[in-house]
Amino acid sequence: MAKESKPTPNQRLLELIRRSGPGAAAGERSVGSPAGSPNGTGEANPFWGRFSRPKVVHVGVDISQAQLTCVKIRGQDAGFEVLGTAIAPVPEGVAPGSPEFVALLRRTLSDLCGPGPLPRIWAAAQSARANLQFVTIPKVPSRQVDNAVFWTAKKDMAFDEGSVIFDFERRGEVAEKGTTRIGAMAYTAPREAVAVVRADFARAGFPLAGLTLEPFAHQNFFRRRIVPGAGGATANLHVGQNWSRLEIFSNGNLMFMRVIKTSMSGMEQAVQEALETALAVSPPPPSDRGMSLAPGLDGAAVLDLDASGTEDSGLVLELDPEPAAAQSSAPPGPFDPADTPGPAPAAGPAVTPAHAREVFESILYGCDHLDDCHPGQGLGPEEVMAMLEPVASRLVRQVEMTLKHYRESLGYEAVSHLTVSGLLGASRLFVAYIGEQAGLPCSPLDPMAGRVLESPAMGGPPIPGSVYTQALGLAFSDPDVTPNALFTYREKATVNASRRLEQWSLVSLAVVLAAMAIFSVSAASTRRTLARERDGLAGELAALGGTSDMATLTRMSGELQDRRKALHAYAARNRAVGVWGEALALAPQGVGLGNLTAEFGPPVESARPAAGGAQPAKEAKASARLVIEGMVTGDSRLFDSMLASYVVALENSPLFEDVSVKKSELEALDGGATGLRFVIGLSVPES
Repeated sequence: MAKESKPTPNQRLLELIRRSGPGAAAGERSVGSPAGSPNGTGEANPFWGRFSRPKVVHVGVDISQAQLTCVKIRGQDAGFEVLGTAIAPVPEGVAPGSPEFVALLRRTLSDLCGPGPLPRIWAAAQSARANLQFVTIPKVPSRQVDNAVFWTAKKDMAFDEGSVIFDFERRGEVAEKGTTRIGAMAYTAPREAVAVVRADFARAGFPLAGLTLEPFAHQNFFRRRIVPGAGGATANLHVGQNWSRLEIFSNGNLMFMRVIKTSMSGMEQAVQEALETALAVSPPPPSDRGMSLAPGLDGAAVLDLDASGTEDSGLVLELDPEPAAAQSSAPPGPFDPADTPGPAPAAGPAVTPAHAREVFESILYGCDHLDDCHPGQGLGPEEVMAMLEPVASRLVRQVEMTLKHYRESLGYEAVSHLTVSGLLGASRLFVAYIGEQAGLPCSPLDPMAGRVLESPAMGGPPIPGSVYTQALGLAFSDPDVTPNALFTYREKATVNASRRLEQWSLVSLAVVLAAMAIFSVSAASTRRTLARERDGLAGELAALGGTSDMATLTRMSGELQDRRKALHAYAARNRAVGVWGEALALAPQGVGLGNLTAEFGPPVESARPAAGGAQPAKEAKASARLVIEGMVTGDSRLFDSMLASYVVALENSPLFEDVSVKKSELEALDGGATGLRFVIGLSVPES
């Protein structure tokens, strides 16, 4: 059992702060908090709490064959706060889709989430048929990218669209063989498996906000800069119970993934075989539980990724369950009695898988929890790590071959840093061994390191933060940064089209409103200008002492009309005198006038054009016809020019129009002289 220790003053102060914080007031119990808070003191800041926007609560659910791992957090940055954790063992034979699994899911999430609004829940699709692959397409217009990626991925990944869900994530432009292409991370997930997980959460009363694949959960850490010093190309080795996974990230993006069958179950089997060999339970035949070897092969086998060429870049999760750990043996190891000559030792106590698992956990928690009668009593963590070395070395070689394939065959940037996730990420010895053998700086992928977590069950070992890494990565999921099998590129395209239509509608409405506002301002300005002019005229009228009443204006208008009629009558009476005087004044020297005959007829109606296309208005117009008789005397050679000059003068006069010469003939005068007699007709219009 773990040694009991009294809480330190710092721990008591931290617990007091949690109890008095805003999370406690809302009925939430915070089981982990970052080293610093918004105000840098770890205490609640009233100003920050009053004016800051409340952070949304997220829950990540990691589903495996053995247990459900859940993490509840607030905030999705480096300052996130862990509100609760839960680990629920999954009984043997209970699988997603069964009523027992739904009941377990409902019970676990109800205890974790508690009353109040439902958080945003993300889970990962568990299936051996999931497939991830980085594909590239030629540069095409943006509207053609979706179809180009789909058909390229369908050709390379060979999937049936009716049985799987296909989605991809654009990665922008990439350089490939000297040309610029468009990259995309494409993935498929079985439609049936996704539907089962989605239905289980809905039946449990906790509908999913998103469903993604496990490698994308770790991608969230790199994209949100949660992992310190993760620049450039970084590889993460996730060691699971039945298989391992190597993920390679570049600038926060998942670029490559390979499944490795060496896992913790193989390591536990190696420990059990080593203990059985050391205790001489039975002479063991050579066996390897860490990897499935092809027929005819013995010893350690390494998969050479370069041998298959660059076409073997598909990331297919073909997960074959490892054989049962019972009744198997290991090759001679450091505890092989054959190394020491002598008589065969007597048979000792049987080593069970539970014993092997407890000894295996010694590299995590130490050996203090082993009983005196335990088969592994007296072993140290270094000795247990020596038992694991054959399996761990095979795992390292698989990692090295994958990194070589990624660097040399695919032509990507070399990996400069290695992280380890999963339960073994909490083992200092295992992480150091992986880094030393791979020749790379190696560190655990444990964003929850340094946080106070829930106490373990009575008598159980403490729970390391690396156990929650994958569930925590799911809690960091968001539709903007994480691929979502429930919301694929097709749904995104539909939403984007609707959003663009809505944006254009809003822009058009804004333009119309702006135009109306401009017209309104202009009309208001014009009205104010006219009002000022009216006030100015009214002031001038008041200064002149006049009034603007209708009766006075009517009287003045009548007086003006009477005066105009009188002037017209006077002009009509003296019209003949004025016309004769004008005709005499225009006559040049040598042109004499004799008789003037005037004929004044009644007014003649004439049409006057009207504005706006209306019917022309008719007005009465009086006219007079004049006949002028005269004689041109002097030099006979100038008769025609003198008469023409007189006619031009008459035409240019505003009193006459329609000037025409009716008669012009030579006539003998007294004394032997000669003259040109003429008759001119013209009209006098009414002014």
